Amino acid sequence: MIDKLKQFVIQKIFSVIDLYADHKKKIVLTKFKSCGVDVTIDEPTCIKDPDKITIGSHVYINAFCHFWGFGGITIGDNVMIASHCALTSITHSKYTKLFNEQNVLGPIIIEDNVWIGSHVVILPGVTIGRNSIIGAGAIVNKDVAPNSIYVGVPARKIESLNHPDK
Repeated sequence: MIDKLKQFVIQKIFSVIDLYADHKKKIVLTKFKSCGVDVTIDEPTCIKDPDKITIGSHVYINAFCHFWGFGGITIGDNVMIASHCALTSITHSKYTKLFNEQNVLGPIIIEDNVWIGSHVVILPGVTIGRNSIIGAGAIVNKDVAPNSIYVGVPARKIESLNHPDK
């Protein structure tokens, strides 16, 4: 009888934790500049300046991602972002006496139907074209052409995709 009671109490505790997590996720989605439907953001994820981030519909963001939205981030529809990715729309100027004296902002735009692999870093001012794939571990410091696969450090194009544009 005590084992059943313990099991019941544990189930209720996890039920409350799940309700809290769902509520917290709904609140987070309201903080963005705009956010489409069917958006999943796994925790933990670090999001700075969410009011400068726009997220489309049918977007999945895996855990351990970091988003610095200061310069603006736009994520299109049907985008998948794997774990441990960093999207930073802010950096420091290399032309100042002290590096922390001046910030440099550049918007990041991820167009529709993009798949970003694990541990990818996307730097300020980059646009990732629609129907593209960024391979795991890439550092994207320049624009990515639509219908392409990019990999490496720095990211470079290795393949064109014959993807029908909708």
